[in-house]
Amino acid sequence: MILEKVTEVIVKTVHCNTEDVMPETELSALGIDSLRALTVIFELEEAFDIEIPNEHIPSIVTVNDIVAKLEGVHH
Repeated sequence: MILEKVTEVIVKTVHCNTEDVMPETELSALGIDSLRALTVIFELEEAFDIEIPNEHIPSIVTVNDIVAKLEGVHH
């Protein structure tokens, strides 16, 4: 469920194809640079009604990293 919503947010924000967003996909492979990453993080925070601490952002490299952070916040 979290992966599907993360995928939806990424596709909407960076206009990539849904099938390109896999758990192991690196954000850079989706065209997400540091500025776009902040936009994606903001959209995820809005979508999940959470806050991802800024110190966690540099460790987010793959789609799965996002899912893991969100699962950590939700538990």
